[in-house]
Amino acid sequence: SVIGYAKLLSERWDRIHATYVDSTKHGDYIVEDMRQAGVASPKGVVFTVKSKQEMAQILRQRMTREQLRIPYDRDLLDELNTEKYTLTKSGRITYSHPEGTHDDRFWALALAAYAAEQAPPPSRPIAGVCEF
Repeated sequence: SVIGYAKLLSERWDRIHATYVDSTKHGDYIVEDMRQAGVASPKGVVFTVKSKQEMAQILRQRMTREQLRIPYDRDLLDELNTEKYTLTKSGRITYSHPEGTHDDRFWALALAAYAAEQAPPPSRPIAGVCEF
């Protein structure tokens, strides 16, 4: 299950301190299930026009500033190159992908970039200071 996999990653890497999940369709129950399973600090994000715009903007900024390493995944690269946005008359941006394609990986990466921005890792001391 996705929750089991998230828990496994959370246990394997102690550097994971927050887990962001798309809670648009399933509401907060998935966040609560993750919390009960022991996943590190789950937080639900509802995908709205506004949140998608913010996530896509953060993803773009991180890519432009070379603050993001993208694994070689042909499907992900295809989605990054085919996601389209349209500026509506009201000034909002809407996103779409060509018929017959998906954008799940694109939004997963955008959510990860958003999570990194919203919940940066806590600072860790490089070395302790010893007094003699």
